[in-house]
Amino acid sequence: MLQTVGSLLPQSIRRSGIENQVLSAQIIQTFHEELKSLFGPRVLKRVQAKNLRHKVLTVAVLNSVLAQEIRLHEGEIITNINTKYKKNLVERLRYLL
Repeated sequence: MLQTVGSLLPQSIRRSGIENQVLSAQIIQTFHEELKSLFGPRVLKRVQAKNLRHKVLTVAVLNSVLAQEIRLHEGEIITNINTKYKKNLVERLRYLL
């Protein structure tokens, strides 16, 4: 029986033990998409999501003013990420200045 690559990939990821890393990378990408939609593409030069650990997404920000702007939208960003993945994957953002 032939299987498509799309059906084999999730199985391979699970077997290799990198499922959490792949999910973290997807969440980081989604975070960047949310920022771009809220603030425009220029903000991506000043903000970089670093990692997701214990439901905390760590974000490096160039300055405190921008961190405050993101903080004002934090609830919306987290809700949108969790809604997209239909799971409570991110509970808060941690800012690195």
